[in-house]
Amino acid sequence: MRVVVVGAGFAGLIAAWRLTQRGHEVIVLEARDRVGGRVWSQELIPGDRRTVIERGAEFVLEGYDVLRGVLGELGLGLAATVMSYYEREPRGGGPISPSQVDDCAAWVAAAAAAAVPSASLAEVAGGWAGRPAALAAYLSRIETTSGASADWLAAAVAQDATAGFGRRPSWRVADGNQQVATGLAARLGPAVGLASPVRAVHQDQRGVNLSVPGGTVAADAAVIAVPMAVLRRLPIVPPVSGRQRAAWERSGLAHNAKLHMPLNRAAAASAVQSVPGRFWTWTAADATGQVQPVLHAFAGTEQALAALAVAEGPATWAAQAAELRPELDADPTRAILTTWNDDPWAGESYTADTLAAAPGDADILAAPAGRIHFAGEHTAGHWAGLMEGALRSGERVADEVQASEHAGP
Repeated sequence: MRVVVVGAGFAGLIAAWRLTQRGHEVIVLEARDRVGGRVWSQELIPGDRRTVIERGAEFVLEGYDVLRGVLGELGLGLAATVMSYYEREPRGGGPISPSQVDDCAAWVAAAAAAAVPSASLAEVAGGWAGRPAALAAYLSRIETTSGASADWLAAAVAQDATAGFGRRPSWRVADGNQQVATGLAARLGPAVGLASPVRAVHQDQRGVNLSVPGGTVAADAAVIAVPMAVLRRLPIVPPVSGRQRAAWERSGLAHNAKLHMPLNRAAAASAVQSVPGRFWTWTAADATGQVQPVLHAFAGTEQALAALAVAEGPATWAAQAAELRPELDADPTRAILTTWNDDPWAGESYTADTLAAAPGDADILAAPAGRIHFAGEHTAGHWAGLMEGALRSGERVADEVQASEHAGP
């Protein structure tokens, strides 16, 4: 069976590799000049391996079982960050401790579990009767992570895979998360074509034809593993069902950005949230076990990105991050900013669980349309928005394509 995979992010690459292992002929078409998609590792200071940063997805959390299995296949390991992704010191919203924010989070999670499906996070969290500063810090954290405001987020986000607030371990792939993508691409070899954007997809009873610059690629089936914002714009003939298209349009698009800047002196591992700024900062260890000489930052929501003037470059945000962390000797003049919503091959940072979604949308997003199969973090249900979700979706779709071959026409 000949299968074309569109997109060389985690989802597309693992789908391609699993299909190759089963004896299928696979071609991967990637619009960028690199593999990895929204996973992108780079040296902040060229030539200094101590400054490898993740310009996209970063943290490996508990429960990332598929990712750990793939790391084992590729001979890669994890590096403990020492700081905890989950526990952050809130600043700027009134005196409050991480444990008090954790108490608020536990209360909201319980309330969300009992809420009606149409309830927003803002509505549910509004019932908190404890300290207002704890609620402010909680909502800042959730909005930052989700890339959307609490009145637009579904209450269910209070229980997602990243919602914990107590101290638990977190990791990164040693020497860079992008090694997963490059490792899979190396196994696929010449099957991976870079700078090969797909302009349209046509299918009929005989197969699938994909329009690319300079011609057409034909296959028996296609796996589309591009972000939802890109998928919405991709012409598919004949069109997918109205039900499927409606679910695509309802899928929430998160708005986030990342910032990294060098430190002039050593620092301890730490994590601090700017409550009013809707961004958080951290210093973390790498594969050497030492804390990198880098201050990292992550912001979320359209309003926060506008206030940080990310459309104009890193200067405003870098100054605010340095002001938030006066105990660190950061160099704002050498900050690097990364945005995804204005990237033509991303259009979003990842999926946001918003009130626009309807019951059953998770299954519809993952459903095939004839010979066309869909992968990507947005199809991963509970694991949506995460590297683990992307990998799980790629493995699912490989099984799906395999089953379709045995099912016949």
